[in-house]
This record gives sequence, structure tokens and C-alpha cells, in this order.
Amino acid sequence: MVLPKDFNLHENRLSKDSLESIEFQFERLGLDSKDINIFLKRFIRISNSAALPSDDYEIVYLAAKIAYMLSDYVYFESEEFLEKQMGNDGARIWQALAKAAQGDLDESIKILEDIKKITENSGDILQHIETLSILGQIWIVRGSKGHSNLNQIMESIDKFEEKYKHSLPDFNHIFMPAYLLKERFMALQLPPKDLIKKINIIYKIAEEIGTTYWMTHLQLDLAIAHLQNNAVKETSDFLQKAFETLENKKYLALEAKAIRVQGTLFEKQNKSDLAEKKYLQAKIAYSELKDQIGVSTCISKLANLAFTQNQHDKAEQYFTESYAISESISDFYGMTVSLNALAEFSSKKGQYAESFATYKRALEMAKNNSFELLLPSIYSGLAFVNFISGDFWQAVENRSKVVIYKEKMNTSEEELLFEHMKLGQLNAIVGNLDAAFDGFEQALNFCMKLGKKDDLYFDILNWLFEISTALGNLSLAETYVSRADLFASIHNSEEENVQALISRIRFLIQKRELAKADSYLESVFEKALEFPSALTMALAIVEKTNVLLLQYQEKADESLFEDALGKMEDMVFISLDLEFLPLTMYAKRALAKALAYRNKYQEGIEEIDEACELAEQLGMDKFVETMRDDQDNLKKNMKKADTMSEKTLEEKRQSYLKDIFAILTQTFWLVSASEHQQI
Repeated sequence: MVLPKDFNLHENRLSKDSLESIEFQFERLGLDSKDINIFLKRFIRISNSAALPSDDYEIVYLAAKIAYMLSDYVYFESEEFLEKQMGNDGARIWQALAKAAQGDLDESIKILEDIKKITENSGDILQHIETLSILGQIWIVRGSKGHSNLNQIMESIDKFEEKYKHSLPDFNHIFMPAYLLKERFMALQLPPKDLIKKINIIYKIAEEIGTTYWMTHLQLDLAIAHLQNNAVKETSDFLQKAFETLENKKYLALEAKAIRVQGTLFEKQNKSDLAEKKYLQAKIAYSELKDQIGVSTCISKLANLAFTQNQHDKAEQYFTESYAISESISDFYGMTVSLNALAEFSSKKGQYAESFATYKRALEMAKNNSFELLLPSIYSGLAFVNFISGDFWQAVENRSKVVIYKEKMNTSEEELLFEHMKLGQLNAIVGNLDAAFDGFEQALNFCMKLGKKDDLYFDILNWLFEISTALGNLSLAETYVSRADLFASIHNSEEENVQALISRIRFLIQKRELAKADSYLESVFEKALEFPSALTMALAIVEKTNVLLLQYQEKADESLFEDALGKMEDMVFISLDLEFLPLTMYAKRALAKALAYRNKYQEGIEEIDEACELAEQLGMDKFVETMRDDQDNLKKNMKKADTMSEKTLEEKRQSYLKDIFAILTQTFWLVSASEHQQI
């Protein structure tokens, strides 16, 4: 053996004269050609020696492969290489991959497509599988432009495997680039837990072969998969193995990747400063290599980190930069990730129309390219924008898709618990009460299975009480509210106790025990002043409005109605403090109906006008549509008011009162849901 075992495939293809010349050149320097570290450092220089046979095709092929592994992209621009690469398809394969790494995907594809046709006819099995594998890697980056091409490549690779697996000596070594492609292809579709099993199989094959380059690739991919699976120890172990290899072998692109993954590990461990340092270090390393895909990935990581640190302007700047780089090299995966993030930024700034449009672009790109792992995040973002914009039916549809995809991907039961809860809330808001009840029952079952007796468990009990009440099953509702009461009495959180009181108040309201409900409300208002979140106060205001209007119905005391009007105005003010616009819209709707009830139609129309102006500015089209319908109705009734009979006028007034109660119920559920819909 003359070459390290990593390159025994080429040793079998080199001429005897070439092998003897290579061995002599290393021995002349007192070096062992079989030592992988020495070989990597010296071979490219030795390959240019006049002492080596000038016509040995395989020497240039091997030198090009090593140059790519070492990220020595300058080699491919050298006079020596450019002279020798003409007609050397093996060398041109790795030249093409170097061009792809630096962002010249079009030229890379052109070179590889030509070589693919040549190798299909020449019968050079090693070059053929390398060409297919490298083309596949590029088509993954290309996304929708390469979707059909990628499928064809995967079919060709499967046929190659079927044909040669049991008949070709050194098959696993020859097939290593294809194994890596298959793993990367699976990474776009499989959840981390399943992906780890697949990568481990390939990793064991690489260990048996003893090829350090492919082993390091797989160690880093295993580290990433374990990190996605929240397995920090396993991530650290595989990273350590990779760094040990990279200490002596200057696979510079892999080293940059390892540093980047280390940054992600630090981020997972809440070591933000260290994470940022590693991302910047990796970005510099990729920049020096002119590796545009690597640079884009690092910028995306820096953007996410800035976002989690609430440095939103910095994060948005990074994502915009990442999108521009990804677009310039047609990296559709990077573009999709960046669009998803930019849509979220628009949402947080209240630019809902822009957010919706950007999410739709991300969704189209993800679906066209089969980026299934990105779909739950995109659908979740769309569902929140739908929710905040008042398009609740569409929110139900998009949240349902989140549940479907997460179940398909074997997502953790804890995540599914959250998703069923959020979907249950939305179903309740649109009136799908049976579906809402089933969703919360599933969430409760997950809580019991996971042994979770926390705030979430408490919230689920309260929602089950709400829906049971709305379905008219008061006996079942009482069992849930009793369990919530018991939970609150055991736990020390004042806010939980107040939430239990609010549920108890709603139960008393259902039974028309208004005096008792009112006395509980006094306690709620007193305690809610001490809480950092204004959501509890908002719920208390909604319930106080409910009680006042019900008391007014019983006593016909105009002062009670005036107090209710005051509480509706309080709802508007607190919604603006919370920056929770659905509450603003519904508070304005309730206030407009209440003013119409008092025959103050013009004032009611003005309230809706203000709400519509705000909704139009923010792109909340569904709210605009709903409220314009209300406005048209008020205008029509205002014109007819003078000609209506007393009986018709009273019927109209009672219908407004009925509408207010319906709006208050929906408002209560909107506020209750808001805490979790954006998580």
C-alpha cells in the first residue's frame, strides 16, 4: 500500500509507475505516504512534480479531490491545474463542486451534466457515482429549479445501488458520496429522531472503511440531528470527535461547519455571547473560502440569535442579508428560512398584510421544494396572522395543518399538547364547539400522560369548563371548574387563583347568581392590579361588563347600562396598552352596538370608523369586512329609526343587546387564547 486507506480507490486505479514515483517523492523527504495527515499536506505539491508521469490521468483526478476536501479552491485556478484538467473528467467533477461552494451553481451544473453523460457511456463507475452525488447536492440547494432533476438523480442512485451493492468490490467506499446525498435528502423530510437512526447506519459504514473525510461529515450531521432532538450530550460527543479529526486534517469547510454547529450548541445552552462569537468566527472562515452558502447559513444563525435576544432590528438586517445571498445562488432552502423569519418580523411590527404576503411566499417555496420540516413553522405563522387579523376560519385551517404535519413527523407529545390546545381555542372562537372540546380533551390526555400539572393543565381545565358551559352541559362544566379550583388552591400563584375565580364567576353568571359573581369580581380587580400582564385585567373587565348588562336586564336601571358602557371604553384602552388589536376591534364593536341601543347611532358609526381605519392601516382585512357590515347595518337602521314603530325599535334594541353578549363571549375567548396563539 502506498496511499492512505482513505484513498485506496485511487490506488487501485493509478499505474505502477505513478505509485512508485509518489512513494519515492515522499521517501525522498523522509515522509510516510500512508500517513493521512502528511499525505493531505504534501500531495498537491508532489502531484505537480516533473518526476511524476505527466500523462497519468488519475494523479490530477486525486489532486483535485484532495484540493476540494482541503477547501484549496485557489488550486483550481492555478496554471498547472488549468493545463491538466482538459479532458480530465475526474478532476473537473471536483472543480465543479468547488465552483458550487463559491456560489457559481450554473457553471457547476453545466460541467457536471456534461460529465454525467460521458460517464454513463464510459463505464467509469467511480466518476459516475461521484457526479450523480454532487449533482444531487447542488439540486438540493437549487430547490424548485431542481426538484424534478433531484428526483431523477435519486432514482439513478437507487438503481446504481441495486445493481452494484452485492457485486462491486469496495462498493461502500465508492458509494460514500451517494450515502451522504441520501442522508441530506432524508434530512429534508424526516424528524430528527428518525434521521439519527439513518445517519448512524451510514456512519458505521464510514467507520468500517476508515475514511476520515466522510466520517467527519457524518459526525457533524449527527451532531446537528442530535441537537435538533434536544440531545445536548450526544451533540457534544460528536462535535468533539469532529474537532479531534480536524485538529490535524485541514478540511477547512468542515472546520467552519463544526464551529457553526458549536455556536448552535452554545445557543441551546443559553450561552448567547459564546454562540455569537462562534457564528461570527464561522462566517469569517466561510468568507475566506468564498463559500456563499456557508456565509448565508451563519448570517441566518446570527439573525435567529439576535431575535431571541430581542434585538429585532439587528435580526431583521441579518435575515435580509441572508435572503439576498441565498437568492443570488438560488439557495431555495435558505430563502425559505429567511422569508419565514422576515414574515414573523413584519407580524411583530403590526404589518399584517406584509407578513401574510411574505408567509405565503415562504409557503409556496417550501411546498414546491418539499421542505416539509419548514411547513409547521410557516403554517403556524400564518395561523397567528390569521388570528390577529380576525380571519379565524383560515386560522383554524392553518393550525390544523400544523397539527397534521407535526403528528406526521412524530413530534414530541409536549409540542402536540400545545398544538391541540391552540387549535381547540380557535375552534371555540369560530363556534366549532365539539371539535374544540375534542381538541382540549386530547391536550388534557397529553397532560395526564406526561404528568404535567402546571399552568398549561390549569388553562386546559378552564377551557374545557368554558366549552362545556357553551354546549349547555353545566354539570360537566362544574366538574372542570372544581378541578381548576382544586389546582389553584394547591398552588401558590396568585394569578392562578384569580384565573380560577374568573372561571367560577363565569359559572355563577351562567346560573344567574349575579350578586355573588359581582362580589368575586371585586376581589379579582384588586388582585389583578398586582400582575405584570394586563390580560387578567382584560378578562375581568369583560366579565364585569357581562354582569352589569345582565343586572340591567333584570332591573332596567340606566346607571347600570352607563357603567357597562364605561367598561367597554376601558376594554378599548386596555387593548391599546396590550397592543392586542382583536380586543380593540371587538371592544369597538360592542361599544358601537351599545351606543345604537341608546339610539346614539352616529356615535356608534364613529367608533366603527376609527376601528376600520386602524384595521385598514394594518392589513386586517377580515376585521374591516366584519365591521363595515356592522357599520352598514347601523347606517341603515339610523335612516329608518324615525319611521319605525315602537315595537320594531324595541326589537332592534334587544337584538343589539343580544349581539353585545355574543361579542363579549367571543372577546373573552379571544383574550384567553391570545397568550398561546403566538407561542
